[in-house]
Amino acid sequence: MARKDVNDELAAAAAAQSAADAQSAGKGHPTPKRKDQEAAHQRPLVVDPKASAKDKRERARAQRAKEQQALLNGDERNMPAEHRGPEKRFMRDFIDARTGLGEFLMPASIAFVIVSLFFNNNSNISGWIILSFYALVFVTLGETFWAMRSLKRLVTAKFGSTTMPRGWRLYAAGRMLNLRRLRVPRPIAKRGEFPV
Repeated sequence: MARKDVNDELAAAAAAQSAADAQSAGKGHPTPKRKDQEAAHQRPLVVDPKASAKDKRERARAQRAKEQQALLNGDERNMPAEHRGPEKRFMRDFIDARTGLGEFLMPASIAFVIVSLFFNNNSNISGWIILSFYALVFVTLGETFWAMRSLKRLVTAKFGSTTMPRGWRLYAAGRMLNLRRLRVPRPIAKRGEFPV
């Protein structure tokens, strides 16, 4: 007898389910006309040229501010594309760990100009000043090329021979010849803490 009761209960539950499905089969509203649907999706290509340009400028300004903040904080996810990547990070850390003549070239050149103004009448001293300035420039160039060769060797050893990013020489030279305080992105590695 118990088996018959279970079958009756299952049949009643199935009937109730099919009745509920039959009621919810409709979508509850008529199908919209094609003309109405197309009209709802139409919008002008440029809503308002001035407002569109203003929004575009505002978004670009916000993006630049976000990138500038990332450069100052060291947040690599939001940095501009030319500063992203593990190779660029390694280059920055290597350059920032060094103390080179290149970072003092600009202040030294300003000092040479000022000193040469004072000794303009004495050709012997001004000649030595100019000669020493040229010597400083050539030593700085030699040191920069030597450091770039070392950097390339280290990057290829760590990341492989095909991973040197495009424009890495100008990137490295520009960073080496800049004062440490003025480097962007800001230096994270301390002097002497070379990357591994």
